[in-house]
Formats: sequence, C-alpha cells, structure tokens
Amino acid sequence: MAKKKTSSLFGLILMAVAIVGAVLAVIGCFTDWVSYAVDSIVGGGSTPATLKELADTNDTLSQLGGGLEMFGAMNAFAYITMVLSVVCAALLLLVKFLRIGILRPLTGLAGLLTLLSTVLMVVFTIVFCSKNANIDLGGFAEGKYVWAVGAILATIGGVLSGVSAVLGRKK
Repeated sequence: MAKKKTSSLFGLILMAVAIVGAVLAVIGCFTDWVSYAVDSIVGGGSTPATLKELADTNDTLSQLGGGLEMFGAMNAFAYITMVLSVVCAALLLLVKFLRIGILRPLTGLAGLLTLLSTVLMVVFTIVFCSKNANIDLGGFAEGKYVWAVGAILATIGGVLSGVSAVLGRKK
C-alpha cells in the first residue's frame, strides 16, 4: 500500500513539473528571445527582440538580399520545443488520470524528442548569437546578440517537460 501511494505521489509530482515546464516553454517563445547589446565609450544599451520581431527583421533583410544567419533553424526548434513540451504535459495528464496505458511509451518518446529538440534549440540559438551582427569598432563600440529571458525560459521548460515525460513513462 505504501509503495502505491509513493508511486502515485511521484507521478503527480512529475505531472506538475511537466505542466510547469510547458508553461515556461510557452512563455519563453512569446517573450524577448535575444537582445542586441551595444557597449560603447559613451555608454551601453540593449534592444530585446521576440521571435516574431526577429522574423520580421529577417524578412526585411531577405528582401534586401541578406538575412539573419541560422534564424530559421533557431525559430523552428523554439516552436517545436514549445509544442513538444505541451504534448509531454498532456500525455502525462492522460496517463495519470485516464489511465491509458498505451500512451506510456508515447510519453517516453515525446520526452526524448523534447530533450533532443531543446538541445538543438540551444545549439542554434548559440550559433545565431555568434554569427549575427557582431560589430567591433576598435574599442569605441562593440555589439552582439545575447540570450534574453525567453530563450532561457524555453530551455528550462523543455528540459523540465522532457525529463518528466521520460521518468513518467514508468510511473
């Protein structure tokens, strides 16, 4: 009896963590993803940009014959991670409350895909930040893209949902 209650409690905790992860991933995709930071001898500042604003900028630059390097991959994996995080939370809810046993392997698979997508999102965000708009004017001014709160929240959310789903497939 005690083992059943412990197992049930562990399943509820995993479900709650997956839901928190899904919420963080969704919030992350719609808040400031990166920030363009400028540091100069007269001061510094940063301009944050959401994925939507970056898409608009990329479209404008593409019409002029350029574009933001690696934006498409970063953008795609950000939204894939968000969707997979929500799928993990939904599958854990279905397995826990409706007791649909056939969904257990799918929950584990969704968790693994979420973790893989999160890793790829992180890699493409790092590459995006390192490849785009690095200016250096010999100590007078320096500019670069850096992570903002959205990328961090989406990463944390993807990891939480993915790990919860992988662990929750057995509980």
